[in-house]
Amino acid sequence: MPEVTTNDLIKLFEEAAKTDRRLPPAIKKQKTTASWLATKQEKMYSHSWNKVEFVIRPTSKDISRWWIASILLREVVEEIDLKRIIWLKAKRFPWTHIARFVGVDRRKVKRMWEEEIMYIRLWLQLNQNNKKINDIIDKIVINKKYN
Repeated sequence: MPEVTTNDLIKLFEEAAKTDRRLPPAIKKQKTTASWLATKQEKMYSHSWNKVEFVIRPTSKDISRWWIASILLREVVEEIDLKRIIWLKAKRFPWTHIARFVGVDRRKVKRMWEEEIMYIRLWLQLNQNNKKINDIIDKIVINKKYN
């Protein structure tokens, strides 16, 4: 039975924030030109001096880990401020910006974040006999190598 560490949870939330940036927008922008014209221009400019923008699409593994992180934030964490703190730290915001956003001292914000990560870890360990939670734990700790 794999054990979840706090580093696993921190890594999970950071990967989820990265995946969230890579996902397509919820509302798709309307196109002003025909789609065949856009593809034709893309082929025409593919070998020119113009910049070519690459879009990195998330894999199904990334999306499932993003979904697990959202489930943990939705079901385990109760206070909205703590959810914001965890998500902003996953997006790599500095403690001072998070503290201004929440309205608390930066040291207290860091302590709240650490306590909540430990609480999520403890909640997962206590409920690991549940089949659904056990599957979640397996997906969180998927990158670890066993001896």
